[in-house]
Amino acid sequence: MPGEPNVSESSSATRSAAAAGAAQSAGARAHSPEGAAAETHVLGGPASALALALVMFVEAVGYGVVAPTLPFLARAAGAGEAQIGFLVGLYAAVGLLAGIPCGALANRYGRRSLILVGLGCLAVASFGFVFAPTYLWLVAARFVQGLGATAIWVGSLTMAADLSPDSHMGRSLSWITGSWSLGFVVGPALGGLGSVRFPFVLYAVLALLAFVAGCVALPETGRVGVRSALAGILRVLRYPAVLASAAATFALSFFYGAIEAFVPLFVDEMNVKRIGIGFLFAIAGLPSIILPRFTGQLADRVGDARLIIGGLVYAALLNGAFLWLAGAVPLWVVFFLLGLVEVLIYVPAVALLNRGMQRDERVLATGSHTYAFSAGFFLGPLIGGLLMPLGSYPLLFATLTAVMVAAVAGFFIWRRRLVAA
Repeated sequence: MPGEPNVSESSSATRSAAAAGAAQSAGARAHSPEGAAAETHVLGGPASALALALVMFVEAVGYGVVAPTLPFLARAAGAGEAQIGFLVGLYAAVGLLAGIPCGALANRYGRRSLILVGLGCLAVASFGFVFAPTYLWLVAARFVQGLGATAIWVGSLTMAADLSPDSHMGRSLSWITGSWSLGFVVGPALGGLGSVRFPFVLYAVLALLAFVAGCVALPETGRVGVRSALAGILRVLRYPAVLASAAATFALSFFYGAIEAFVPLFVDEMNVKRIGIGFLFAIAGLPSIILPRFTGQLADRVGDARLIIGGLVYAALLNGAFLWLAGAVPLWVVFFLLGLVEVLIYVPAVALLNRGMQRDERVLATGSHTYAFSAGFFLGPLIGGLLMPLGSYPLLFATLTAVMVAAVAGFFIWRRRLVAA
């Protein structure tokens, strides 16, 4: 069961227990004749793998397209820095409300259905951004976008974990995070095209295409009809591996939420045009295309927690040096360094969350992961917007450094307590 003393690696007892549940464990399938054949296929085979990759790619395009568009749409609607921070963070705040309920719905009605509903929400939200006449309309569209993203994350990550053998969880899920990262590269580049609203027209078309592909190729991996009791939800949320993964995810999303809300405005003050801002954010996504398979293998080999701690330390150092780097080296180098933070923390955090997890509990664990991401991505822009009038960018990056340092300290303390237990 997740939550054994060593957070960074699933114990052999955990893997044995998971394998014993042959009806529910991906590890058991790997030991059967059918599992041996299935293990040669990534994420259940080419059709389901491509469909899942497309879904995550499309969700990430919507995430990335915001950087060169939404702060400027909000500013044109008369929004101040605090309102811009709220609008950017609202996407994640919805996840605070919907993460665990989406997990329960995925158990009740199926992972596939949840993914398709999420794609529909993304298409509706995109048209909302296109036609929004006021700031409040932008808020409504962002809310729907956040609801769709939450449904997709919970459904897709759970389905991917269902289709992955436990011993190769890091490598298998790296394909999902890699697809998302590719979308994050394309999204900002797309956001720099045409008028500030035109990119959302293209994104609506992408979401509808992914919906059709999902209808055709996505399998149903869960036991549809399973009801999620409150006691079961609370039990999963107490697993140390779930809590450790959530802590790392919170720190990462706090960082990226603040970056996405205010770094476009910082770069704009350096006379970089909107298409250039999109290009820079596209560069920030490159490490997560190039490196997720390597970091997944590294997490399988050295342990998830060790890799997470290394990523948090790197992020703290980068935040402390960001303003100096922005004036000392080309901006594309700075953004590439920013992109390394995601691949060093997120891949092992997702792997840590899913190792040894029973299938009916896995979707609830993924819901908790969504809560952690949403809390960080909401609070990062919100707190950043409140701090900016007080100390501008130096105070913002000092705060981001402090968050990473606190996460590192908390991770070490947490691991010692778990080992002592």
